[in-house]
Order: sequence, then C-alpha cells, then structure tokens
Amino acid sequence: MILYPKHDLKSNCDYIIVLGALVDKTKISKSLKDRLDTCIDYIDKTNQNTTIVVSGGRGRGEDITEASAMRNYLISKGIDKDMIIMEDKSTTTKENFEFSKKIIEDRSNKKIESLKIKVITTDFHTLRSKIIAQKIGYKQIVFYTSKSNFKLSILNYTREFFALICNLIFNY
Repeated sequence: MILYPKHDLKSNCDYIIVLGALVDKTKISKSLKDRLDTCIDYIDKTNQNTTIVVSGGRGRGEDITEASAMRNYLISKGIDKDMIIMEDKSTTTKENFEFSKKIIEDRSNKKIESLKIKVITTDFHTLRSKIIAQKIGYKQIVFYTSKSNFKLSILNYTREFFALICNLIFNY
C-alpha cells in the first residue's frame, strides 16, 4: 500500500473521478480539500479539457452531499461548472465506482474499459480503490493522489490495511 504508484501526472485522461470524503454539515474536510486541490493541480498542469466526476453521497452529519460540496469548492477555485458532473448517491468506494461508471458510460456512449480514467483520492486509499475499480470493469485506470496528513498516516494506513483485507476476503 505504501509503495503502490500514486502520482501519475504524465498521462492524459478522458475523465477524472474525485472520490468523496467527509463533509461537516456543508464544510469540506481537510482530506477532501486536499483531493480537490490535487484535482485542480492535475488540470492546471496536464489536462484542461477533461470532465470531472465528483463522487459522494450524503452521510451522517452532512447537510449536503459530498458531490455538491466538491462541486461548490471546485467552482469557487475557478473550475468551469460545465466540466463537473455530480454522482451524489454513493456511500462507499464500491458505489463511487459503480455509479460513476454508469454516468460516464451514459454520457460518453462508450464502455468504461475503453476510456482512460484518472482517479483522485488520498494516497493510503489507492491500492484498494484500484482493486475495487478493476472488479467493476475499469481497465485504463491511473491515480493522482493527495498526500495524507502525516499525523494521521499511521491510523489511515492501518485502517485501510484492514479494509483491504476485508475486501479481499469477502470479495467486495
């Protein structure tokens, strides 16, 4: 998990999927802000003509969906609202990929396996995200990740390790 490639800036993509994270009422968390800033960084450096799918539903303590909060943040930072598509029903990483796949396939009239997808998440979340995405049918998938908070990295990687093991055991 620690050594898994996480920062592919070189390759262009057809779509970017930004995976959701905690929103406190309507305010994005530091982790989510870092993911969104990473998305902006990628667009500025590499691919200004792509479509962004912000993916995340509404969880406990959230007054708006994660997708709405992400869209609002990106627009406030100068990203054209027409570049952003919201997937606002998912509550798990698996659902992020399933629901985003449907939106992307419907919009592009292409199968997900034929499209280049860049996923933006936090570094500790990359390996499990890729395994889940591949099981759902994503073939051309690469990651451009934000770095996790150093103070929380041991906790995040430990929690993610157990989530990965559960995914592998229960074929999630």
